[in-house]
Amino acid sequence: MTNPSVTGSETPNDRNDGIAVFALTRKGTELAARLCDRLPGAVCFCNERYALPGMVPMRGMAESFKSAWHRFNSIVCIMGCGIAVRMLAPLLSDKMVDPGVVVVDETGNYAISLVSGHLGGANELARRVAAAVGGKPVITTASDLEDKIAVDLMAQKAGLAVENRAMLARVVAAVLDEEPLWIFDLERLFIAHLPDLKGFLVLTEAEVADARRLRAGLGIWVSETLPPSGARCLKLRPRRLVVGVGCNRGTEADEICGLVESVFRENGLSPVSIRNFATVDIKRDEPGLLAAAGRFKRPIEFFGREELAGLRVPNPSDAVARHIGVESVCEASALRSAQANWLLVTKRKSINCTLAVARAVYPS
Repeated sequence: MTNPSVTGSETPNDRNDGIAVFALTRKGTELAARLCDRLPGAVCFCNERYALPGMVPMRGMAESFKSAWHRFNSIVCIMGCGIAVRMLAPLLSDKMVDPGVVVVDETGNYAISLVSGHLGGANELARRVAAAVGGKPVITTASDLEDKIAVDLMAQKAGLAVENRAMLARVVAAVLDEEPLWIFDLERLFIAHLPDLKGFLVLTEAEVADARRLRAGLGIWVSETLPPSGARCLKLRPRRLVVGVGCNRGTEADEICGLVESVFRENGLSPVSIRNFATVDIKRDEPGLLAAAGRFKRPIEFFGREELAGLRVPNPSDAVARHIGVESVCEASALRSAQANWLLVTKRKSINCTLAVARAVYPS
């Protein structure tokens, strides 16, 4: 048996998990040395005049900082806040992907969480930095100060993707203002990460059927399925749907994407919940398929024909068996990748493409 391989990535950048520490003065460099000794994976960038062994000397900070911004998930700036802000301001794009930035004064008295406190981990990093140098963390996010749940952070811990970003701020404000919120989370994927359910009305499947109730209030919908039309809610998506794809040579990405979108719409599913695509390994170099997966920003898993042969599927095909050597590609690859025994959506067709959907155990 050959091992399946995966191409593509769900990550929006190529950052690593290390910490870039920037220091400008001699005193700041000395503090950076102490900090790097106590933070695994930390790399110090400093003025070339003060560089110590193991540090990265720099002649100008702007280019070094820009490079580190795209390479590291966390940045510590031992300098004034004003300098740090001027460096990072042109680089800010989205709090979902921006690295966490902490500013430390060169005496080590304060570690200030400046950018991406929750999702970028700057709040936690500020606490770690403060503990390492004997200073105090400075956290300004309201949920931390008022000891309220951070919805975005809880979603991240649960591995749930936020579909409608505009609603996130509204729900966060509701939590801070102690507005009542309903939550639909049958499998307790999000609820399991909450300290308690204070302020939440947990809805059952039967109660969700009353769409008027959902429209009247504000809530959180945790599912790969679509909420009732008009429901005012933050949509949190578990990424666990595997899309098996079969296609003719030369099939365009537009056709594949169109079939995915129509099948998901007809079955009340969100494409945000796609974990990965799957197909037979002879499609490894199929441009349209690779491009389609790229549009959804999901990876593709490829399987050898011997790995798909013998899998029981609802719609085996003699024609596929003659041309490919196995009776099924889309259904079999979806089942194999998801390690499932049944299909959420059986084979659907367009002119040149077939598609099936399986649901993997979450988290996988």
